[in-house]
Amino acid sequence: MSDDLVRPEIKGIKEYVPGKTPVKPGVIKLASNENPFGPSPKAIESIARESLKLQIYPDQLSSLLRDALSKILDLPADNFICGNGSDDIMQIIGATYLNPGDEVIISKNTFSLYELIARIFGGKLVFVDLRDFALDLPGIAAAITTKTKIIFLTNPNNPTGSIFTSDQLEAFMKKVPDGVLVVVDEAYGEFVEDKYYPVSLKYVREERDIIVLRTFSKYYGLAGLRVGYGIARKELIAPMLLSKMPFNVSRLGQAGAVAALEDKAFLEKTLKNNSEGRKYLYSEFDKLGLDYKKTESNFIFINLKKSADEFFLKMMADGVILRPLTSFGFPEAVRISIGTPEQNKKLVEALKKVLK
Repeated sequence: MSDDLVRPEIKGIKEYVPGKTPVKPGVIKLASNENPFGPSPKAIESIARESLKLQIYPDQLSSLLRDALSKILDLPADNFICGNGSDDIMQIIGATYLNPGDEVIISKNTFSLYELIARIFGGKLVFVDLRDFALDLPGIAAAITTKTKIIFLTNPNNPTGSIFTSDQLEAFMKKVPDGVLVVVDEAYGEFVEDKYYPVSLKYVREERDIIVLRTFSKYYGLAGLRVGYGIARKELIAPMLLSKMPFNVSRLGQAGAVAALEDKAFLEKTLKNNSEGRKYLYSEFDKLGLDYKKTESNFIFINLKKSADEFFLKMMADGVILRPLTSFGFPEAVRISIGTPEQNKKLVEALKKVLK
């Protein structure tokens, strides 16, 4: 095949690097921020029932899921779009709103999908450095020009676990002109304990040019089903519904997600485990003298000050898979997911051994 067939924008794209999956018994994976308890039992039951209907196409609008989200978040159903993971929603945003040459502002050292979406659709990337391992909203606002079309924000930030507050977002939104689309990725928002975490849906209700992204992959334990959603005013959602593929969320995904929303006991268990695990790991990391960042998510960023890739291999040999952050631009840092108490203890024992 001739390379001339490939769009120039695609040639410059780097392959996405996922967290490594265990292949040996007894190895634990603390690399991809998945729910350590697996899926919600109610979701599993619902998926099993729905599996008897796989000969029938899914509802292309995910109507039952949109209605369920509408009731929980007190917004009309036409303020929601569902996708094959929240990264699918990002691609729909690009297909709907991004023209070649439009500027896309993203932070350095954050989730790589924002850059990927911009490159796929020919956007011009504008990078803004983090400040103290957190998004620099004043710096991002200062980078806005007349050519800016989309700004990607992530809150909490992956991989550092930092957040921006309500006051910081309010000050930022006052500086964003009409016609600039702000995309706030809240994939880890359910884990935040800080009382100053923004209620981003406020700006949806004000009918601002903002799209809030959320996912069922982390908190709800459904990463393998690929279900995410976007929230925005209906005038932003309607053209996105035209851009998406007709059946982008499977029957199993829709059924599992609706049931997962209703499993309050499972969600409470998940949050309790994360909060207690966070405190336990802070205490153990302090004893080990590690340079880590306090987190508002279900993972912890550690600055090793040595090769993360080498450290990753040593930890994997000792039965623990974590995420080296070289692909995020932190070659001497790792990200470790908070696991069950048993997994966290195994992690600490492996750290003690490898750090010696």
